[in-house]
Amino acid sequence: MAVPKESVWERDPHTAAKHDLLKRYLEAWAPILLSRHDLITYAEGFAGSGVYKQGEPGSPVIAYNVFAGALHKFPKSMRLVLTEEDPRRVQELRRQMTFVRAKHSDYIAERLTVDIGEAEFHPALLRKLQTLGSLDHPLFVFLDSFGGPDISYSLLHELGSRRSTEVMVTFAPSFLARFAENHDGHSQLGDDAFGSPDWRAVFQQPSAQKFAFLREQYRDTLRRAGFLHTLYFEMVDEGGRVLYLIFGTAHTKGLEKMKEAMWKVDPSYGVRYRDPKDVQQEALALEFEPNTAPLQRILRTFVADAPEGRTIEELQKYTLLETVYRPAQVIRLIRQMRDEGIVTTEPRAVTAKTRVTVSTPPRKPSTSGEQGSLW
Repeated sequence: MAVPKESVWERDPHTAAKHDLLKRYLEAWAPILLSRHDLITYAEGFAGSGVYKQGEPGSPVIAYNVFAGALHKFPKSMRLVLTEEDPRRVQELRRQMTFVRAKHSDYIAERLTVDIGEAEFHPALLRKLQTLGSLDHPLFVFLDSFGGPDISYSLLHELGSRRSTEVMVTFAPSFLARFAENHDGHSQLGDDAFGSPDWRAVFQQPSAQKFAFLREQYRDTLRRAGFLHTLYFEMVDEGGRVLYLIFGTAHTKGLEKMKEAMWKVDPSYGVRYRDPKDVQQEALALEFEPNTAPLQRILRTFVADAPEGRTIEELQKYTLLETVYRPAQVIRLIRQMRDEGIVTTEPRAVTAKTRVTVSTPPRKPSTSGEQGSLW
């Protein structure tokens, strides 16, 4: 979306869905880490005003409320480190954070500190995290820009070098795909965001493949930055606008929890996901038990690529790391595919060690009218 000129603006469907996803993930993330660590940190690089025109809370307020609830169960400490460059938004953000802190007890306020910086997010955010020592403790960084190539690779690399850090980045591919080819300044922004000029090959891609190409390039960017696992999925609103959410972590547990959060997002926002690996690009409704037809197509292709087949364990790992689906959905789906004659399982009972192969389709009867020979 274009950068709003107002200090407070209307919340669009993408933002509503992102915030619902963020809330649900933080509700899982905070208790897990507070049970093991004395201090964890949440940071934002584009904190905004903390509120939208219809009074909906912004992500800093959402995060504060989630963490306040978690701290009632765990007497530990948390930090919110927020950066925003627009002074009008900073003023409103301070006001909103004062309001939300007043709704909670002094006990919470003592353990949940809020640091708001008025500055361009990079390098100011990184310097603040370094000064506070937050990079040495569990850290979640939400880099929710307006979708342009605003996140520098140097920042991602610094964050990715810390195993205890996770990031969620928003990336809209339309700007680079449409405007950067004939504008050196825009192309340089792309180089800074991707950490190399390799992304410029998008200009040689067919129009229908440009967004997917940029998505793959950005996933590689996160991996090079040090994030061992990335979860990326496409959000499409009712107007057809595309936005990628890219989650980076060093822990498979983080992927599992993010996927659980994803499928619980409120469907009323009118946003749908698509699994990038599904060749038919079927839209997936935001619901906990989604349509698994795309996953069936994805797994069949993955199994077919291995002459010896794949184990259920391999399929679950692939589902976790490479799709928007959850490993828990694999066993039931494979049983269904087996019963429909799409795959064969050996042994028939489906466990983690069961090997799955693609069924050989039955030979069609001859239509030539000739009798088959026995010899």
